[in-house]
Amino acid sequence: MTRPPVLTPAAIDRGLRCLRSVAACVIEDGPTFHANLKQWVIAFTLRRESGAQFIGTTTPWCALVDDDYPFGGIAIHPAAKGGITATFPHQSANTPSPDGSGWRGGKLCLDVPLGDERRFSFGRDPRGDSDSRLRWHVERALLWLDRAANDQLLGPGDPFEAPAHIYTTARAWLGQRVVHDETARTFSAWSGREGTLGVAELGTVSDIGDAITVGRFRDRDNSTVREWAGRELTSLENISGFWWLWPKPIVLAPWQAPRTWGELRRIAKTMGLDADGALRWLLASIRGAKTSNILLVGYPVPLRIGAPDIEVHWDALLLPPVRGAGGKPPSGFRANARGWWQRDRYGTFADKVVLQYLYGENWSSDRLQARGRLSRAVRDSRIALLGVGALGSAIAEMLVRAGVRQIALVDGDLLQPGNVCRHTATLVEVGKAKVQVVAQRLRQISPSARVTEVLEDLRGTPQSIVQQFEEYDVVVDCTASDDALRLLATAWWSIPRVLASFSMGYGAKRLFSFGVSGHRFPHDVFAMSIRPWLEHEAQIWANSEEVLEGAGCWSPLFPARHDDVVMQAATCMKELESLVAKRPTTPQFRVFAQASTDDGFQGSVLESAPPALEAIAS
Repeated sequence: MTRPPVLTPAAIDRGLRCLRSVAACVIEDGPTFHANLKQWVIAFTLRRESGAQFIGTTTPWCALVDDDYPFGGIAIHPAAKGGITATFPHQSANTPSPDGSGWRGGKLCLDVPLGDERRFSFGRDPRGDSDSRLRWHVERALLWLDRAANDQLLGPGDPFEAPAHIYTTARAWLGQRVVHDETARTFSAWSGREGTLGVAELGTVSDIGDAITVGRFRDRDNSTVREWAGRELTSLENISGFWWLWPKPIVLAPWQAPRTWGELRRIAKTMGLDADGALRWLLASIRGAKTSNILLVGYPVPLRIGAPDIEVHWDALLLPPVRGAGGKPPSGFRANARGWWQRDRYGTFADKVVLQYLYGENWSSDRLQARGRLSRAVRDSRIALLGVGALGSAIAEMLVRAGVRQIALVDGDLLQPGNVCRHTATLVEVGKAKVQVVAQRLRQISPSARVTEVLEDLRGTPQSIVQQFEEYDVVVDCTASDDALRLLATAWWSIPRVLASFSMGYGAKRLFSFGVSGHRFPHDVFAMSIRPWLEHEAQIWANSEEVLEGAGCWSPLFPARHDDVVMQAATCMKELESLVAKRPTTPQFRVFAQASTDDGFQGSVLESAPPALEAIAS
């Protein structure tokens, strides 16, 4: 650290003056400017009336304050000298400082509920307030310290929190992650298997890089425990996998993930597990192998503290290479399996050897769509989408992001440079088939997406069309082509399905939505419903000075901004969700138009009839 070349910012001075009013806090040093981090470092001490295990009555800390205080970040870490060394809940891994700085790695998580607090029920970080913001963080640290001392950082009803890990810094593995898809629905497969080991078959998901995926868990008898629920995987030839299920969370008190093989052995012993026995079984498979080896160590977890376990959590360990049989065993041991094990036990897997954690993530649909998903009725539907231009590509992406797993894309067009301004594709894909471009993007969005590509426009006999879409529950037209809809109308399915057509008016200012649940697409009803609107749109186009890019009375090749297309696609999603839920046997035709006043944009409104052109002009 270097002394600041300028005076301490006035905002931080104001924060320090306010902080000095906290009786339990004593400012020891600073603020000192750290030029590399561009942060101000404030050393302070917090005092409590009594000590506790892992925590003394006086604890030193460092606050790292961004240079743009009262905005930016504030991070509070234990001091390197005399600070707490244990890791607690709501804290990153409390490792010693690797660069000789004055603080450790155990940053406190202060902007989340602690113990019996509930989200939104406690005061928020007062960003922008110079006087109170620094004090707020220190007072939260005091509260965190008090609850840590009394083992109250995680209380009944709080979300379960896995302990923080220190991940490998091996260059070849940076950016790699090991993914699985455990859910409450798969939990029963692990019943009675606590303490057992097996083989994890690993693969990769097409179009998603740097994701090592567990495709199948097998037990030691080679029976399948459970399989990956996403789309098909490509097997990995150079990486082998194993799993080991523990009965309880793998932590050292108070809430620290094991960092060495010795700590892992110590935790295993408390649960009645034989860590060395497990390693000896593993070594029989990997000794002398040229492949990399990953060990998944897992345990059952609840959704909330105090609730029953509902899911298996997995951590991924990169196993060190193991020498083959041969060479000199440790003194006093013969050159046999026992001798080689002793060499590995006190060498490669010695107690002080650091564990190499890889990033592990749960990629189940429940997790990936937890922040926003469609109703289950739509997610479970098999959807065929005709036309993946501007509107169709946006709808396809929204469907898959919100949980749809099976989708077919039908379109014979190639991507043109002019498409990119309102398509989900980029200039990199120009010249490729739209279907292929969109399909690849969908697969990159979801590992569960199974995308069927049909690189031609709708064609064929009524019987062939029926066969093409027989497996789909929902058929959505986004072609804006009357020919496509006439052809679709020739098909008849014995089991009714949801049939929908979405198209946009000039400039994407209006959306035409048509849907029904039936055996056949009712083209006559559709044509009669949309005809007056098309005549209206034709007059608007005729009066416009825009250059149309294509022919046709309602071709989609017209000027339209991407934001307008996306807004109409979002409306299509609402309409489609309603159609799947209600399955109307009577055709439903609705028109949504953008509304605005002198005050600005007012949203979308339903229109029952085309407005007079004079009213639009005025």
